[in-house]
Amino acid sequence: MAQSFALRRAADQGIGDYAAIAELGAHARGAALIGISPPHALMPVERDRASPYQPSDRRFLEPVLLDVAALPDVGDAPAVRAALAAAEPVFAALRAGGLVDYPAVWAAKRGVLDAAARALPDDHGGFAAFRAAGGAALDDFSTFAAIADRFGPRHAWPSGFADPSDTALAGFRAEHAGAIRFHAVLQWFCDRQLADAAAAGPGLYRDLAVGAAPDGAETWSQPGAFLGGFSIGAPPDPFSAEGQVWGLPVPHPHRSEATGHAGFAALLRANMRHARALRLDHAMGLERLFVVPDGGRAADGAYLRFDGAGMVATLTRESRAACCAVVGEALGTVPEGFPDRLAAAGVLAYRVLWFERDGDGFRDPGHWPEAAAACVSTHDLPPLAGWWAETDIEERVALGLIRDASAARAARAHERATLAALVGVADGPYTPGVAAALHGRVAAADP
Repeated sequence: MAQSFALRRAADQGIGDYAAIAELGAHARGAALIGISPPHALMPVERDRASPYQPSDRRFLEPVLLDVAALPDVGDAPAVRAALAAAEPVFAALRAGGLVDYPAVWAAKRGVLDAAARALPDDHGGFAAFRAAGGAALDDFSTFAAIADRFGPRHAWPSGFADPSDTALAGFRAEHAGAIRFHAVLQWFCDRQLADAAAAGPGLYRDLAVGAAPDGAETWSQPGAFLGGFSIGAPPDPFSAEGQVWGLPVPHPHRSEATGHAGFAALLRANMRHARALRLDHAMGLERLFVVPDGGRAADGAYLRFDGAGMVATLTRESRAACCAVVGEALGTVPEGFPDRLAAAGVLAYRVLWFERDGDGFRDPGHWPEAAAACVSTHDLPPLAGWWAETDIEERVALGLIRDASAARAARAHERATLAALVGVADGPYTPGVAAALHGRVAAADP
């Protein structure tokens, strides 16, 4: 598994990209799958909002991950070659940086992508078929991005743009058809490069975030599909004593059920595309979500129930149609019997090393469930290096989330020493050998 943006290579443009995913797959001999962070489309103009777990739209792909030096069918166009040459000094500087500068990467890639989109003929068969298949959803997504290019973030838009059927949209679509086409072309480029990445290795294990940004394209293009005034979150628990408010819009359970969960099915199809497995972040959302009123604390929240049987039936149907396995991440406060219901539907469990405990010790991997995906850590837990060095405790202390820092450090020291002894490494500094040993323990769960 890898974070897509962190897959750096010698010829990249300042960020990991679809070509790097393909390269990883080609070299991952013996691997069953290549797991990647969600390639969901991020906010189109606020490029510093870079979390793939609060994207603009989970149904579409992120163009900042494009390898602009290998765009399909237009790479030999003189204008594209010229744009690449002009941008190369900027790309070289971005490659030399220690961090990913999302706004700068996008600004540099945007010039090449503008030239590439103009070089692609309107009658190009592959793109024309892709755009026709994308239908209204692709057109609305592309229109949202074009409006953002024109007016900035959604809160700054003038009246008449509240949703795809609002008064100003018809005129905007007619006047800015080229700008809308540009964003549709980017989605075709992304789809082609992700398909190539999937074909280069053993197959992709994709990740579906639990929600999207409240001011992104996914909510704008589906008026009525989300409840206003609430955010998804999590109740107080041992992991987070204050609970959590995630700033993610809440799907409307009655609207979803009334449409036979058509929107959920479309979301699954988009994310099972070019994938052999799909991880559902916070899979409890199939049956219930913890919702918090806007401006409230997690303690003010309550559970909202969904049509669990209908959602799971939709999930299994789409999984079979796509020949795509499903992993249900169900960590935290889980409904009674929920893991058994997922297992009965053929959904794989999700097991994390830190949580596989027997009292104060760690459970032997031979006793972990067989029908599961196992890992050391996840995107919303401390990275292995940070957990080992206790930097996550330091951060939680700085944020006022830990009352007794000494007790937290003592507990971590005990856990680290226990794990070190189990895997046969020194309880000292974090090294590649420590990482290999801990991942080896997780791999020992393979039956």
